[in-house]
Amino acid sequence: MKKVLIILLVLGAIGAGVGYYMYNKPVASLERKKADVEVVASKLIEDYEADEKAANDKYLGKVVQVSGKVSGITEEEGRKKVQIETANPMSLVICELEAGGETGALKAGDEVVLKGLCSGYLSDVILVQSTIVK
Repeated sequence: MKKVLIILLVLGAIGAGVGYYMYNKPVASLERKKADVEVVASKLIEDYEADEKAANDKYLGKVVQVSGKVSGITEEEGRKKVQIETANPMSLVICELEAGGETGALKAGDEVVLKGLCSGYLSDVILVQSTIVK
């Protein structure tokens, strides 16, 4: 009986260790991942404004490479966000850079190409884990 109890405790400790590792495992970078979709920022917003469900089917949860003109760069909770202009002055494509991601010499008015994971639309399209495409 004691042997069974010890074996169960050891298996439980191993399971807890694996669970802790998986929970704290860093997110894989998208830098080397091929984009599922390449699009201009204005077209991305137009697609969402025309039919959000169809746009979700096309973009949501996929690696999207978007190009356009930088309207601004902000920082929230230590993460930089690059805002890309669109044809609609009320909507932007916001690309949240990966942890530790830097914008370098990027500034408002520059043309840029970024790649990130599309997380949805709420008047702006949000791309997370974004990287600047060289």
